[in-house]
Amino acid sequence: ARRWWRKISDHYKAVVSTQSTGLMHSTRALLELCPEIKEFPKYVKYFGPMFMKLAKDRDSQMVILDEIETWALEKSRVADTQKILHILYNEDVLEESNILEWADSADDDIQTSIDKFIVWLKEAEEESSESD
Repeated sequence: ARRWWRKISDHYKAVVSTQSTGLMHSTRALLELCPEIKEFPKYVKYFGPMFMKLAKDRDSQMVILDEIETWALEKSRVADTQKILHILYNEDVLEESNILEWADSADDDIQTSIDKFIVWLKEAEEESSESD
């Protein structure tokens, strides 16, 4: 029975790893499609439904956020990070709680570039909890 369980466990780990890798590549492809940030909303409208299906849980959204951070640092596009996050948030690809959690551990340059967006999210969260 243990051997059987180990095979299932190994298979599950491989599937999860493959899904994460696919999500990383899909995120990178979406970012690479946009030579200018003003084009990004158009691509997100088109590919957003796919990302919404892939990014249903916290872990998947963290993969997307980590890939955005890596891409922004590698391509010197840190200044575009706030707009990218805002668009993905507005299109319901990324959830507020996951963005806030991720932002706490993001690179210092990324944190600086997204500071206004994070403040806005926190204020919106506070207003939402006050009205409940």
